Amino acid sequence: MEGFRDRFFSSSTVRLTIGFALAAAVLALAGWLVTGPGRLYISGFDSSIRAAVRQMHSPLWTSLFLAVTKLGSTIYLAIIGSAAGIVFIGLRWFRPLGLLIIAMSGQAILHNGAKLYFARPRPAALIGYPAAESFSFPSGHALSAFCLYATVVWLIANRLENPAVKAAISAAALLLIFLIGLSRLYIGVHYPSDVLAGWLAAGIWTAAVISADKKNL
Repeated sequence: MEGFRDRFFSSSTVRLTIGFALAAAVLALAGWLVTGPGRLYISGFDSSIRAAVRQMHSPLWTSLFLAVTKLGSTIYLAIIGSAAGIVFIGLRWFRPLGLLIIAMSGQAILHNGAKLYFARPRPAALIGYPAAESFSFPSGHALSAFCLYATVVWLIANRLENPAVKAAISAAALLLIFLIGLSRLYIGVHYPSDVLAGWLAAGIWTAAVISADKKNL
């Protein structure tokens, strides 16, 4: 039993370490490009997307995205993550609880570390919106919301038997993740490259975390 437990935790540690290193490498490469040699090309891409987003502005879309973006804010993620943790404790899902904590701790290190290192200034908002004090790259909303919602939904879905329910909650999580990222572009407080980098790093890190779930080992 001890040998199995050692192999089990060793395997999980390797998966998490590799996943975190890959996510950090992706952020490092993307950050180097957007602030260094690829800055002019990426600036053109960002500007064209921002111009297209500006054309879709309307009171209805503004109301929707102002509401959606809150679901990616630190306070909302903390509340939702804490609620999920309490549910996991009540169900005695202690490994999922640990993986959720690891996922959110890792994403905090990734996105805050990249922000401080690359210090990319934020663009001017496209609508009236309070100016954020943090840097722009990567989008914390995109990265942290992806990690939280994808991890929680996976840990739940992986323990359900009904395929239809699994598919429904997975689709809902993906839609929410997409809309939160899009909301940062619509509001204009991030460049498209900030959001894309956040999604990519979050996808790699989240994949590593859920691969460490006991159902997959």
